[in-house]
Amino acid sequence: MSRKILMLHGLAQSGEYFHSKTKGFRTELEKLGYTLYYATAPNKYPAADLPDYESDITTNSNEVLAWLENDAINKTYSLPQTTLNYIHDLCINEGPFEGIVGFSQGAGLAGYLATDFNGLLNLTVEQQPKLKFIIFVSGFRFKPEKYQLQYDEHLITIPTLHVQGELDTVSEPEKVQALLGCCEDGTKTHLMHSGGHFVPNSRGFLKKVTAWLKSVDPALE
Repeated sequence: MSRKILMLHGLAQSGEYFHSKTKGFRTELEKLGYTLYYATAPNKYPAADLPDYESDITTNSNEVLAWLENDAINKTYSLPQTTLNYIHDLCINEGPFEGIVGFSQGAGLAGYLATDFNGLLNLTVEQQPKLKFIIFVSGFRFKPEKYQLQYDEHLITIPTLHVQGELDTVSEPEKVQALLGCCEDGTKTHLMHSGGHFVPNSRGFLKKVTAWLKSVDPALE
């Protein structure tokens, strides 16, 4: 059975776009025996509704793909049921997954789900065994008040790697730190890179990622 990783793209991206931007990252993980599945958000929203809290790419399209639904009037956002249903079905039809790699909005989604992955997605342990790891690239904690109790009462216990760009002006340090604070002590690792708002593909950075994966997944040794 192949060892699968679920890849969650950023706002206004797609699975295909994310695939094209993570060639080096993908190649190194495939060398470890993983198969990467690039999901595409099921929700389309007018480009005019792009939120200003987190914009991953510039788009000329009239519609954008997103995991979250923006509420411009109330200056907030929410996690629609369509996203939960989609990830649930992916785990059953394309999984199970050993880990998740999320970028920006995809990392925010992965972080929230990690508080109780099977419970929030209504999955049994047989359908989706406990995840072995999650890699958050430019991640953040959901800000709306209605989500805070979930974070506060369910610390993330899965081993997590939090990747932050020194020049990232979209996912600022306080956003990354907020998600780090949702994780249990001893399970989280913080890794900086010298670039901005993207998934690094440099050899030096990827060596650090693969070393971390080997440290949390003994089966890779």
